[in-house]
Amino acid sequence: MAGADVKTISVGGKTYAVGLFWQPVQNEKDYLKEIKAAVQTVVVGANLYCLKKGAASQYGLGFTTYKQKAGMPSGASGIANALRDKSSAVAVFKVNEGWWFITIRNNLILSEEDTVYTDENDAKEAFSSMLSIPDWGYKIAPADWGIDDTKEMAAADLLARGQPVDLKSIDSGSGKIIIIAMIALAAGWHFWSQEQEKKAAELRAQEARRRKALLEAEAAKNLPPPPPPPPAPWEGLIDVFDISKKCTVLIVNTTTAVPGWALSESVCNEQQVTSQWRRTYGTAGWIFDAQKFGYLPEQITLQPRDNTYNNVYGVMKIPFIKHVSIEPTLAKPEIQQRINDIFQGLHLTSLRLTNKSTNVKDTVDPSKSTDYPYTEFAFSDAAYRLPLDWANLLKDMNSVEFTSIKWDNNTRTWSYEGKIYEKTDKPKPAQPAKPAEGGAEAGAAGTPAAAAAPNP
Repeated sequence: MAGADVKTISVGGKTYAVGLFWQPVQNEKDYLKEIKAAVQTVVVGANLYCLKKGAASQYGLGFTTYKQKAGMPSGASGIANALRDKSSAVAVFKVNEGWWFITIRNNLILSEEDTVYTDENDAKEAFSSMLSIPDWGYKIAPADWGIDDTKEMAAADLLARGQPVDLKSIDSGSGKIIIIAMIALAAGWHFWSQEQEKKAAELRAQEARRRKALLEAEAAKNLPPPPPPPPAPWEGLIDVFDISKKCTVLIVNTTTAVPGWALSESVCNEQQVTSQWRRTYGTAGWIFDAQKFGYLPEQITLQPRDNTYNNVYGVMKIPFIKHVSIEPTLAKPEIQQRINDIFQGLHLTSLRLTNKSTNVKDTVDPSKSTDYPYTEFAFSDAAYRLPLDWANLLKDMNSVEFTSIKWDNNTRTWSYEGKIYEKTDKPKPAQPAKPAEGGAEAGAAGTPAAAAAPNP
């Protein structure tokens, strides 16, 4: 598991800050404005920052509550600077505190990939998962892991030549009262969520014991046990963190500038990333030459959309997305209230909520086919909040998944679609005359749903 409390490491007799919240800088001349906006909305309570300049400038946010302090160097910035001769790297270093995992893509340190795992198997699993994405300039791992095409490097050597940047204090000013209140609210919400999860876990354990007793009683009568019910749809949810990480990496892969061609959009789902380009000048062959010379990954399959070759789309398959089983703990009104609260707090009005249901058919006994209600959501957001930020903001909804993540390169906007399954006392048998999908829409922050819907 990732060491949630491991936010500093000691390498070569020097202490470095790790586990920072990393974001790309949209305007390097006014980056402090972006930092303060993030502190008040996404990373509430952060009071330290650093600025990593280069081919892709980024800021990292930290906390003095994690024993980080002004003047302490950021470890990830040092590794990124040391490896800047290649734009991408996935790396694990053995340090005193555990296994330090870092991912860099197109010169950007990925948020939540600057982390320390206290369990070696967890670190190995995270590293192997990212290897399913192609075109890494560096693949660094301990030699005793025995993973092909990887090389072991010493963190101390890289940090010594990487010139890591130091953390600085954020002057929060009058926002301190708001931040303290939001921290208290978040702590209370987290405690409440934990209590609900404990209750849900106990209920699941009781149900498992009851079913086991029934099966044992049937077996004692020499009767075949009844077939298990078909799995609920929330037993195979797309993991929001895994799809967020992989979609971000693969979409960033398609944003490389190609002479004569402009990227329109990239759409990522569980199976693939589909990107579209339009020709602005030059010849149609330039985009295919860009792939030939390594500006675009060789795994992208490029195809013209018309006979004039003015529009081209590319498809890159995603080898694997993790799935998880998370039983719903929130009823529909709670889901809609919480997600609306998040959007109102961030001053966003693009949310669309729709009530729908998934029908699970029981092939053994059709009368037991079941409708599972869920809230479908769709929204758009400005570029400075990446998919992993939204995965963190929505994780307390419990049974949540992203079904689509889109980057619009013209408006510099992310768009998301997904589902949140609702808690029900008992799944209601499906009515034969009732369609499997349908329901009324509810807008967020007082905005009518039809008017607030993002343009997919």
